[in-house]
Amino acid sequence: MSDATSVSLGGETVKATAAKFTMAAIGFLGTIVFARVLGPTGFGGYYLLFSLVKIADRAVNGWGTAVKKRFSEADSPTGELVGSQALFTLVWMGLAVGVALVTSRWLVSYTGLPEAPVLFVVLLFAVTLFEPLDLMVQARGRVGASMWTDTLRSLLTFPLQLGLILLGLGAAGMAYGLAGATFLTVPILAYYVQARPVAPSRETVTNVWSYAKYSIPNSFLGQAYDRFDIILLGYLLAPAAAGHYEVAFKLTVPATFVTMAASSGLMARVSRRHSEGEELGDDVSNTLAFTSIIAIPMFFGAVAMPERLVVTFFGPDYAEAALLLVGLAAYQIAKTQAGVLSSVIYGIDRPDVNTRISAVTLGINIVLGVALTLVYGAIGVVVATAIAETLRYCLSAIIIKRELSEVVLFPRTLAEQFAAGLVMLAVIVPAERAVAVEQWYHLLAIIGLGAVVYGVTLTAISRKLRITVKGVVRSSRLEL
Repeated sequence: MSDATSVSLGGETVKATAAKFTMAAIGFLGTIVFARVLGPTGFGGYYLLFSLVKIADRAVNGWGTAVKKRFSEADSPTGELVGSQALFTLVWMGLAVGVALVTSRWLVSYTGLPEAPVLFVVLLFAVTLFEPLDLMVQARGRVGASMWTDTLRSLLTFPLQLGLILLGLGAAGMAYGLAGATFLTVPILAYYVQARPVAPSRETVTNVWSYAKYSIPNSFLGQAYDRFDIILLGYLLAPAAAGHYEVAFKLTVPATFVTMAASSGLMARVSRRHSEGEELGDDVSNTLAFTSIIAIPMFFGAVAMPERLVVTFFGPDYAEAALLLVGLAAYQIAKTQAGVLSSVIYGIDRPDVNTRISAVTLGINIVLGVALTLVYGAIGVVVATAIAETLRYCLSAIIIKRELSEVVLFPRTLAEQFAAGLVMLAVIVPAERAVAVEQWYHLLAIIGLGAVVYGVTLTAISRKLRITVKGVVRSSRLEL
């Protein structure tokens, strides 16, 4: 039975990042197809509904985060932890169904989807089964298995959604397709958990609750923060504005892949080592050095040709998303750094700190978001979110330096990535202006050129990157 310190963090991060890119390719294709077929209103309506589902599942996710923390500790009662998660999920689903019945008319009005109440319950049940099991697999240190299972879910989701939409279900087909694919992949995660549910003792429940009383509100606050933009746009403007936002957001999602993969393994690794009193500085510093390695060139790419990216892939109906793309790409750089720091704070058993930081940043995001959206439209909420995320990073960094003074918050490798990004920008701006970009493959050629320039430049100037790549390759060969 493996734990988070018995596997290579770098190797698992590479596997998980590869899975995320595979998932992104599938999801991006689906986004293009569904955005064009459904239009901004139907497309935006689905994501408004999905945002509500992701808010509603936060209690289960928060309990799952607490279970993940205890699961990763030495000598944990794994069967009882799985049992506590199963009981919590069942109780929460019962409450959620009741709420969906009471608010059914509002759900239909807000999303514009006649089937919204049923879709809400089906989607919620699917994600509350999948996500806690996924967290337990990560607690084993098997981040690669976690991410590749999620990739399989994406592989199943796209054809299911497409088939249901072609059958005439519209946006409802997207919901049913995702739910169906999720149910099909739950057994795979259950296999990797390697523990059967057992009725939890009072001691186990109390131990989980001591963490969950912070991780549950943290999960609510974090998801409200993450999805606040689209929820606010749906409320203040229209589903079409939410559709424009979601298109821009989807283009920037790959920026977070390294962070999502590394943070999942890092939290469990830090938790294990912290519980045994071991050194943490190197793991944290190394993760911070590479967590923005994709976000930085994506930001420069968005600055170079925002409208070209949006219109070429999604069509002229989404041209208004171009400015949102630049703002969201900047936000993702801050998020990749802040996400790692938040995971470390969880790992050293200080969820209360994350609660306070999340409450402050969400409050600022709400106040600024409402004010700026009313004045400037959709870009206002993006600016507010970028400011709030920068604040989250600063507050988290202060805590990390206080608790783990040996951590290097801004490694040299990070500065080298910005330098490589500037070189890439200097190449692709004249290239984009010189070439008539009339088809999607013309745009992909320019993106490919930028990726090559960035990769070659960074490899040439970064000794740390070269050493890390050699270490990951060596680790992968040993595992084979």
